[in-house]
Amino acid sequence: MRRRLRGTAAAGVIAAVLSAGALTPIATADAARARRLDALQDEMKRLQGEMASLALRERGLLGEVARMDAEIALRRAELEDVSLRLSDTGERFDQGQRELARIAGGQERRAPALAARVRELYKRGAAGQLASLVGPLGNPDSLDGFRYATYLSRRDASQLAAWRAGARRLTDEQNSLSEQRERLSTLRAAASRQETALTAGRAARASLLARIRGDREQHEQAFGELEEAARNLGRLVESFEGAPAHVSLDVRKFRGLLDWPADGVVSAKFGTVVHPRFKTEVPHPGLDIDAPEGRSFRTIFDGRVAFAAPLNGYGLTAVVDHGNGVVSVYAHAEVLVVEAGQDVTRGQELGRVGESGSLRGPYLYFELRDAGKPVDPSFWLRRR
Repeated sequence: MRRRLRGTAAAGVIAAVLSAGALTPIATADAARARRLDALQDEMKRLQGEMASLALRERGLLGEVARMDAEIALRRAELEDVSLRLSDTGERFDQGQRELARIAGGQERRAPALAARVRELYKRGAAGQLASLVGPLGNPDSLDGFRYATYLSRRDASQLAAWRAGARRLTDEQNSLSEQRERLSTLRAAASRQETALTAGRAARASLLARIRGDREQHEQAFGELEEAARNLGRLVESFEGAPAHVSLDVRKFRGLLDWPADGVVSAKFGTVVHPRFKTEVPHPGLDIDAPEGRSFRTIFDGRVAFAAPLNGYGLTAVVDHGNGVVSVYAHAEVLVVEAGQDVTRGQELGRVGESGSLRGPYLYFELRDAGKPVDPSFWLRRR
């Protein structure tokens, strides 16, 4: 859909009104916002496809959590999309108001001189105007007089044309502002609907997690699904074995010197975790690092992103192959900023902490595997 520019002159006519259909990223003058809108369109298409795939592929409680996570992510992206469009339209509306005031001011400045000239012409009548034109022809300076009369005629025509042009532009700007005002109202309503949908999705997810935590049968079902998810992660990591070396340094030589993937308190250590209510012992081959939603997490060492996508039981997950059989796993992300096949360097941001796939809220699950087997990350990371 193309942007339409109303008015008779391009210069100074700022208001751009989009047709009744969906706005496009090209509509905004801000390049960064346009790029973000483009990215959101791609993200929403991906999430819609992911939701359709999950509906066919995933079953059980973890599958239900995954579908809810995808829907929440879609609603979040839709809300950001409509908020950006609302911001863009609001800025254009403000610009249009300023342009309208500028045009109206110009008309006000032209009005006294034009009114005075009209009154003068009216008083003189047609005979008086004719005398002013032919009178100078009887004088020695008749040529100069005729030129002056011609100048007056052209000046009158120019003033009248400027007034008419200003009036047309004023009307165009008023119409444009009226359309933008309607667009603002539509976008505000859309933003309200998206916020409501997002809130409802989060409430439904919280209700499901409360049932899983409080009901022994559902807890045991989720536990069984988590065990299967862990085996799937192991098979995924094993599939990276034999890949060509792409890191010159051996990460094992930096054991005990690696930076932490995220700032936060370790709420569950490597080993076994006991459920506080049902006393169920759950293998825990990694670290739970409590961090607020949206905080960035980073790769612990140079490597190549081997996997960056949703993973059943782990949510949005990044796996980095550091070479020599060492792989690191970062799970439950809100968003990932890397793609599979991308080379990363030590300390580079991989994404932001979230609660996708999580059964207890936002945190980063971090796992380290050497030769396919989970190892305690605390012996590899710096002391703190």
